[in-house]
Amino acid sequence: MNLKPFAEHFWAIAGAASVRTKIMGIILALTLLFGAGITFYVSVTLEAALRKQLEIRGASIATDLAARSADLLLTNNTYALHELIRNTVENHDDLRYAFVLDGAGRLAANSFTGGFPKGLREANVVSGEERFRLEVLRTEEGWLWDIAAPIFGGRVGTARVGLSEARLQTEVASTTQQLLVATVLVSELGLIAAYLLTWILTRPVIELVNITRAVGHGDLRQRARVWANDEVGRLSTAFNSMIDDLRSARNESERYNTQLLRRNKELAALYAVASAEERPADLRQTLQGGLAAALEATGFRAGWITLLDGDRYEVVCWQGLADEIGCQEAGSIGACPCDQAVGAQKPLIIPLRRDCPKRVALFADGGHANCHATAPLITKGLTVGVLNVAAADPGVFSSEDLDLLGAIARDLARAVENARLWEELKRKEEIRGRLLNMAIDAQEEERKRVARELHDDTGQAITSLMLGIKVASEAATIDDMRGRLRELRDIAAQTLTGLRDLARDLRPSMLDDLGIKAALERYVEGYAAKFGLPVDLEIAGFTPDRRLPPHIELTVFRIIQEALTNVAKHAQARSVSVVLELRSRSVVVVIEDDGVGFDVQQVLASPLAEAHLGLHGMRERALLVGGRLALESAPGHGTTVQVEIPIETPAMAEGKGDSVVADTSG
Repeated sequence: MNLKPFAEHFWAIAGAASVRTKIMGIILALTLLFGAGITFYVSVTLEAALRKQLEIRGASIATDLAARSADLLLTNNTYALHELIRNTVENHDDLRYAFVLDGAGRLAANSFTGGFPKGLREANVVSGEERFRLEVLRTEEGWLWDIAAPIFGGRVGTARVGLSEARLQTEVASTTQQLLVATVLVSELGLIAAYLLTWILTRPVIELVNITRAVGHGDLRQRARVWANDEVGRLSTAFNSMIDDLRSARNESERYNTQLLRRNKELAALYAVASAEERPADLRQTLQGGLAAALEATGFRAGWITLLDGDRYEVVCWQGLADEIGCQEAGSIGACPCDQAVGAQKPLIIPLRRDCPKRVALFADGGHANCHATAPLITKGLTVGVLNVAAADPGVFSSEDLDLLGAIARDLARAVENARLWEELKRKEEIRGRLLNMAIDAQEEERKRVARELHDDTGQAITSLMLGIKVASEAATIDDMRGRLRELRDIAAQTLTGLRDLARDLRPSMLDDLGIKAALERYVEGYAAKFGLPVDLEIAGFTPDRRLPPHIELTVFRIIQEALTNVAKHAQARSVSVVLELRSRSVVVVIEDDGVGFDVQQVLASPLAEAHLGLHGMRERALLVGGRLALESAPGHGTTVQVEIPIETPAMAEGKGDSVVADTSG
């Protein structure tokens, strides 16, 4: 038999009952079970005890009757025997009958008035060896206990009595009834106690349930009362701790959500600004798109961007303001309160002065701007511009808004830097193109010069040699031939000197053979002789076993050569100094003259011209080998050119014979 469905059905019903009902039901069931068990046990025990007592009492009556009737039977005193039986029956309420049989088994006397019952004599026969014999007989009155006791071992006769169970049953029933009444009373008391107990136990639980529902609806202000320091009290304490943890977690979650929303807003604004920056346009259009995206993301309606050039500012774009904002001429940033944000290099809220043109100008949709948030555009520690967002009330700007404007300003600053770098790159590319064209032209001119030199000097010298050899071969005398040969030798020597000078102009051989130190010393000597300009040359850090890599030696030599050439052409200097120092990880060159000087910024920023390509060429040469070139000059104060080129290892090269091996492993 499968009891699982029945058990599930029972638990579905029982499990739906409340805790109070379950506890009261359990206590009532236990009380009733205990009372029924006690009642049953007492009834059974009492009935067994009463039966035993009834048996002992019946045996006592029977043996007493047998002892007292012995003499009466022996004397055949029938009257006294009848009186004895009558008195015995009258003295015992539960004694239903008594009679005596003689030794022959005949009825000697009895207590029956309506005749002796048939079959009663044979119902209980006792032997002489038994003290008494008990038989339970079923009669019309119920069960009777018939007890027979022999008289003198049965030789004289037998005495028999019959006891009724009615009194026993009455006492058992009365006791059982009393026990049942007591069980009912105890059950009622148990129900009352169970109700009080469940009320004490379930009241905190019910309160916890109600608080749980309130907490489930988001009310974390609830607190459970701690009724006692028991399990339920500890549960209430733990529940309160859980509510505190939930409130802390919710506060933390709300804080994180606020930060997340603010971060999403910031990312949306930065994405919009970045999207505007990615569209191909010039700097003004890029900043205009970035300003529009910033205003849309932050929710403000008006703003403008100014760019700085030194201490001057210029409004480059605006939105939401009257058009006359953009018609203002460039001014000094120091004369504007916006200078506070530029100096602090952080976003600030700036109240607009009464004479500020931004306050005088109306919003595009009406109203006046009374303040604005100013965020400087900072890149590499320098402020390149200012982002301004206007509002009528300073209270509308929160700290989160200022942080967001600062992030947008940093992004716009990168756009400004990238735009300027792009302009610089285009300018450098233009310069590089001009330098390339100039180099090609110079190569062609050099080829022409070499060709002209070879044709005019060397060619003519060789022609003279050929003619001289012919004339010498036709000489009439030995002395005449020797004279002709001496002239030819002089012509050959002059031709060889010319070829060497031409090769040295193309590339100094001493640079490859002896290194830059010897090549510079030779070049400076020739330079001073050619231009009449003394050169103070200082070379430090070079030893016979320390050489620069060949490409760096050539770069340094050409930069010094170009710088000295510029001094000779433009500086009008009286003296010039050259310092070349080999350090542990770099080589430094300083060329300084006392000439007329020039404005470096103006010259470098002016339109390209061949007069300026020498400076750009020196800078390009330095950049190609990873170095840097700095120019310092001012009108009337001479010029200083400083070059520093990194090298990969202190031990640059080791020389053996005429070969040079540069160690560039680093």
